[in-house]
Amino acid sequence: MNVVALLLSATAGGLLLQWSGLSGGIVIGAMIGAATWSLMTGTAEIVIPSPVKSAALIVLGATIGAGITRTSLSQTSRYLLPAVLAAGLIIVAGIGVTLVLRRLGIAPPEDLLATSPGALSAVVGVAADRGKDATAVGIFHTVRVLVVLVTLPGVAALLPRGG
Repeated sequence: MNVVALLLSATAGGLLLQWSGLSGGIVIGAMIGAATWSLMTGTAEIVIPSPVKSAALIVLGATIGAGITRTSLSQTSRYLLPAVLAAGLIIVAGIGVTLVLRRLGIAPPEDLLATSPGALSAVVGVAADRGKDATAVGIFHTVRVLVVLVTLPGVAALLPRGG
């Protein structure tokens, strides 16, 4: 029963933030909804059954895979070099951030996953699939996404327009 109530609260939170139009709102809202339910009930940590986790990861993978179309594949060559270059630079930056946080003694658990680039749902899914602390990774990425959403529009307005 606790799992059902938790999932209903997560669903409500996810749908509410999706309705608000917040980028990534469904995932962030689900996290907030589940956390709110957990904190309000004061129950011990609820373990989501493995089949439910597996089903969620399968749906996540299917969602990502369904976005790959013949059209998107035909445009791959146009974007391949800049995408690989951007990915490489972001990965190097993530490793740099990890090393700095470790040096300062404030690295979160699963620091490399927490600082790696990627969509919140995908990175948390990888953490869960690998048996890592998906909660810590999710919190780290949620803060990162919120900071980006709040600051990026202002930064983008200051940048010169690209061609």
